[in-house]
Amino acid sequence: MTTTASTAEPAAALGAQDIGKRVLALIQSIHGIGDLTPANIEKQTGMRVEVNPDDPNDYGVSGKLAGDWYYGLRTMSGDPGQKPNRLLFQFNDQSNANADMTPVCVSFDEYNRTLTEAGFSATRLRNRMNTQDYWEFTRDDVGVTVYVRGKRAPDDAQTCVSMLIINAYA
Repeated sequence: MTTTASTAEPAAALGAQDIGKRVLALIQSIHGIGDLTPANIEKQTGMRVEVNPDDPNDYGVSGKLAGDWYYGLRTMSGDPGQKPNRLLFQFNDQSNANADMTPVCVSFDEYNRTLTEAGFSATRLRNRMNTQDYWEFTRDDVGVTVYVRGKRAPDDAQTCVSMLIINAYA
């Protein structure tokens, strides 16, 4: 991947709380597909975006956090070669052992409050196996699905943001 020319900082120097706030700022700036560009992601997050030199529709930012934790923000497209209509943001536990999220826990309450204040409507949902809550936030042509998990164990009541899917419909 190549990096876009900018003054954005390398995201590796940031902590989970700061990255979480920057992603919230990005979400608030999205009003349609035209806002899912590398330039807007860099402008809103201050993080340097890497663009795949073989596919200009494939771009994002990622880095290591504390312990076995990493984060990533990537584009997603409906079909190969199409401009992206979604962004995927997640905190990944590279140990695959449901590691304690305490070092990277970004509170769901902050996301809920900030998105609601930005004009998003929230709906709480359960997955098909009725084992995990997630929330759908909508505002005009933008939807955000927020997945959470417990801080110290997946079913812990203290909820941390684990993954977001940001959809732009027009």
